[in-house]
Amino acid sequence: MATSRRVLLIGWDSADWRVINPLLDAGKMPHLQQLVEGGVMGNMATLYPILSPMLWTSIATGKRAHKHGIYGFAEPDPITGGIRPITNLSRKTKAVWNILSQSEKKCIVVGWWPSHPVEPLPDGVMVSNHYQRAPSLDLTKPWPMAKGTVYPERLEESLAEVRLHPMELDGSHILPFIPKAAEIDQKKDRRLEGMARTLADCTSIHGAATSLIQSEPWDFMAVYFDAIDHFGHGFMRYHPPRQKGVSKKDFELYSGVIEAGYRYHDMMLGVLMAMAGPETTVMLLSDHGFHPDHLRPRSIPVEPAGPAIEHRHYGIFAMNGPGIKKDDRVYGATVLDICPTLLTLFGLPVGTDMDGKALVAAWQEPPEVKTVPSWDSIEGKDGRHPPDTNLSAEDSREALKQLEELGYIQPLPDKLEEAVAETANELQYNLACSYIDAQMPAAAMRIFAALWEEYPKEHRFGVKLLSCQVSTGRRVKARETLDKLRERQAKYAEEAQIELTKLQAEFKKKKGKKLKDLSPHEQQNLRQLNYLANSVPATTWHLEAMLLFAENKTEEALAIMEKMEKAGKTNPDFHVRIAQGHASLKNHKLAEASYKKALKLDPDHSHAHLGMAQIYLAQKRNYDAAGFALTATGLIYHNPQAHLVLGIALHRLGHIDRAVEAFRLCVNQNPNLLGAHRRLIAIYENRLKDPEKAELQREQLRVAIERVREARRRMASPNPEEEMATLTKASKSGAAPVVDFDFTTLPPARKDTEFATLVTGLPRSGTSLMMQMLVAGGIPALQDNHRPADEDNPLGYFEFAPAKNLRMDGSWMSHAQGRVLKLVPQLLPYLPPQHPYRVVFMERSIDEVLRSQRVMLDRHGKQGASIDAEKLSVVYGHQLEAVNTAIQRLELPVLRITHADAIKHPAETAARVAEFLKLPLDTAAMAAVIDPTLHRQRKKVT
Repeated sequence: MATSRRVLLIGWDSADWRVINPLLDAGKMPHLQQLVEGGVMGNMATLYPILSPMLWTSIATGKRAHKHGIYGFAEPDPITGGIRPITNLSRKTKAVWNILSQSEKKCIVVGWWPSHPVEPLPDGVMVSNHYQRAPSLDLTKPWPMAKGTVYPERLEESLAEVRLHPMELDGSHILPFIPKAAEIDQKKDRRLEGMARTLADCTSIHGAATSLIQSEPWDFMAVYFDAIDHFGHGFMRYHPPRQKGVSKKDFELYSGVIEAGYRYHDMMLGVLMAMAGPETTVMLLSDHGFHPDHLRPRSIPVEPAGPAIEHRHYGIFAMNGPGIKKDDRVYGATVLDICPTLLTLFGLPVGTDMDGKALVAAWQEPPEVKTVPSWDSIEGKDGRHPPDTNLSAEDSREALKQLEELGYIQPLPDKLEEAVAETANELQYNLACSYIDAQMPAAAMRIFAALWEEYPKEHRFGVKLLSCQVSTGRRVKARETLDKLRERQAKYAEEAQIELTKLQAEFKKKKGKKLKDLSPHEQQNLRQLNYLANSVPATTWHLEAMLLFAENKTEEALAIMEKMEKAGKTNPDFHVRIAQGHASLKNHKLAEASYKKALKLDPDHSHAHLGMAQIYLAQKRNYDAAGFALTATGLIYHNPQAHLVLGIALHRLGHIDRAVEAFRLCVNQNPNLLGAHRRLIAIYENRLKDPEKAELQREQLRVAIERVREARRRMASPNPEEEMATLTKASKSGAAPVVDFDFTTLPPARKDTEFATLVTGLPRSGTSLMMQMLVAGGIPALQDNHRPADEDNPLGYFEFAPAKNLRMDGSWMSHAQGRVLKLVPQLLPYLPPQHPYRVVFMERSIDEVLRSQRVMLDRHGKQGASIDAEKLSVVYGHQLEAVNTAIQRLELPVLRITHADAIKHPAETAARVAEFLKLPLDTAAMAAVIDPTLHRQRKKVT
């Protein structure tokens, strides 16, 4: 039974204690000061890859990415065949608001990433992460509330009013962030515009949150702000002290943005806390941090999620409320722990399929943590999208392919097809990186191998593949991969250098042309060429060293790493790896020195703290070992090796009860650490004199030994925990034709109408029939002779070839005014919004449609979609639902005509169409064109 409590969860993407603490000390964030002094605070460890949509979904579900299904920033669009921002439709498990909703708690969720399209939460409210984004900087252009942005719809109008447009900001808003804003030449420097957009976005989210917190009932409210992350990527380089490479002018202009951004968030926090009231439990967190210092990289990798390299491993966690400790710290929190902690706050059980734990150390009296196998198997009104809402991208692609082969839609050009494929593959790459973070390298290895085969120039795929091969014991394969990587680096570096030389020559010919004059695509191509040209053999040194370590050639590996250190290629991880090598050779002093180098660069490096603990344990410096091990577990709580070292040190120091606790944590986190089992057996037998516990532990040891043996047997051919998601692959079907049509050859358009009449519906649903009726009634068709009449459509197709390429080019649409145009429904979302339209939507039994399509494909000797008719029917159904959403969003007037009604009642159908279009059409002529004998695929009635 759920307990009575109100919880306010606030997310600050990328917030970092390293930036916050100096502001707290200076009294510049008083509301956060109040929160932490009256509650608990601590670091919160992130997951890899450090990509926000994946992480905020892990926060909401308590599960890693391979369980929740969100893998990146963008995804293939199964409706249009293009690319769209990541949606929540791929999430395959319940979020905390779904669990609370089915437990009869009222939830409000604002701006969570991703939360579009909104979920229909029972008795709740959701505002999607698309809510705050203004489409342009032009205030005169409309800013419609797209469907799927707000639930329930009754709140759309009121919430639209509280959004802040960037152009509504004035000097009083901008100057606290950039006092010298008036000195900026905004034609040359667009950073002020970016800052204004970010400020307007977070203010809009705050406006929605403060409106809803007062007007709607709630037990749980979650609000997500992404502004600190945007401020970080745009302006952290100017944050004091001035870093090398930052000009004096830029530093003077932008050095205050980060501090102002944090202080603004503190003001918003204070408002939300005051509105929530003192009896509300408030939880503030970030998914990761942001390097504010010397650890921030000086360059960004040339890859889609390259900017994530600026993120730090630790975000923030703070909680304040009834029953929570005061002015205390919580250690070892991770992003996976938030959902279990929230459920425990409400007295609800935690799913054992969740990867996190409840942070019970935050309570004054630790609560009982109840469990259930999985909330996904517990039925209830949880507000999720129906399970079949999410389309398989591959199935949807096949459905579009069928339309292409039927001739109703133009294949995407190569560049867009390639972009779709790259987007799909980037999601697979992120999934594989998540597998590595989850200690599942075998699952990751299969993905990296496939990606590198398809994209041999992407060296990062080969690097990750080699790493997985090493970690799974495939040393021979790893050596082959390293050789292949070197060969490819040399080959593609030479080719790229040739291309760069050509480009330099072209630049010299075109005097005055600068890099900024290049298109975004050209700039990306230039970055890729520079990346390939500079992939010199030195970049594989660390891979060679890694492989040598795995081959137990430690001294050779260390020699390479010393060479790298002299070349200046160092970072905290680098020094930790050197220290581990020295430690394996029992060179404890050298190992200690390297660990200290790592900690000097990054005092929060958990592996360096663990390494120091292991060095001191080997030297019998047990007190020092315990201290470093305790720090390591405080930074990353799920750290079985650190708990093992801590337990051994405490055992030696005579702290038996605390040693037992450490060993138990160790075997809970990794049941296969045999040393921890043996230590517990010894303590139970020799110190605690408890033979019963010793025997139970001995049985666990036997099971663990068998597990380890089985794991070693399976090392050669392990399987992933679950099947990898199937994502769309691009078809190399060629470029779209250029629109080349003489519009003067068309019959004159009607002068009594200002709109284009569109006839749409699934192919073979009666669209050609309706075109015949409208032409007979007196509306000229926008058509060509691209596809003449045949046995499938004896009276003609009434098609216009450029319409098939509407996804890429709609510039000709003005010629449809006063005419009627036939268009497949999947292309409606691409209609240019500046033109008026009327839509006649033909509907027909999908079974009849598919039978007719099959006959047509067979007649032309084409295969069509590679999925069966039943699945294709489901996909078409979902695509039509999405089209209906697009029709509502574009506010298109639509008349729906069933094919059966048109055949049975031609006169009535003609009259309905004329009334809908409000045109003086010849309805008798329209009715006369209907020939029931052409209706050959009627659904059989049994």
